[in-house]
Amino acid sequence: MLKSIALLAAFTCLWGAENSPVREVTSQAAKLAGKLIPAYYKGYVYWAGRQEPLTIFKPDGFSVPYDLTREKTAEALAADTDGMVAIAWRTETSGGIDLFGADGAPVRSIETGRYWPTHLAFGEDHSLWTLGYQASPGHPELWDDNDYMIVRKFLPDGRQAAGYLPRSRFPRGLPPGSETWQMSNCITVGHDRVGLWVYSGMSGNKTEWVELSLDGQLTGRWRLDSYSNELRVALTSDGHVFIQHANVNPSGHGIAYELLTLDRSSSTWRPVQTAPEGELVSADGDELIFADRVNGPMHLRWYAHT
Repeated sequence: MLKSIALLAAFTCLWGAENSPVREVTSQAAKLAGKLIPAYYKGYVYWAGRQEPLTIFKPDGFSVPYDLTREKTAEALAADTDGMVAIAWRTETSGGIDLFGADGAPVRSIETGRYWPTHLAFGEDHSLWTLGYQASPGHPELWDDNDYMIVRKFLPDGRQAAGYLPRSRFPRGLPPGSETWQMSNCITVGHDRVGLWVYSGMSGNKTEWVELSLDGQLTGRWRLDSYSNELRVALTSDGHVFIQHANVNPSGHGIAYELLTLDRSSSTWRPVQTAPEGELVSADGDELIFADRVNGPMHLRWYAHT
């Protein structure tokens, strides 16, 4: 009980009285009216599948082009601590991952066949983890009704090490790791766990947070259906999960954004007091990144939560 109380106290006062960012960057990436919001990965900003060549804005705010062949459509991005960048892609018939060095030069391409990786994350050991779905044999436009592992782990040399978490562990409906335009942080690898934000039902507002150990064992799952409005999710390296959602006034006038964190001891989402302003976009190590809710050049702010 005392441990739970201590955890709650930490959860509800994470940034201190001044609530000051530890880092700020104004990116060359810009939000424009009428344009879909970008995706994020640890301070990287990108619009996959909509720009040729794919342009990625690094955490320093500047852009670097990464070229995929014409038939490939980029799906997601992850960047490693050594500068390696992984880009998930799909064609009309198959999926895969292209790896690039810190200088943007191609390193290798991983073919994944009917398994289409839609979200990526690097582990601390430089392994690459994917969340995705499998296409039906002979009908790549359809989802596979057979069982398959939705999470895959790849070694630094490109070989697949293992597959985890069967599709059959989830209800009928959307594949848990199915493609969703610019849905960020659907897979994150921390010090001791893998976090997944996945579909879990017949519609896009039915989702859950799922955690695996680093050897792929299912260790927990928590529904997020109650927080579906403008939901954002982030997992820090030290294992803290944060979600942000919009509370719409019952009268229809005004929106209040709420930041919560997972209390695993009680399996509840606890409100965070003195939360930073803006939109939760990602975690970068043990820090959270927020962006201003305005159009124009994106202003990103990093906050330590301890």
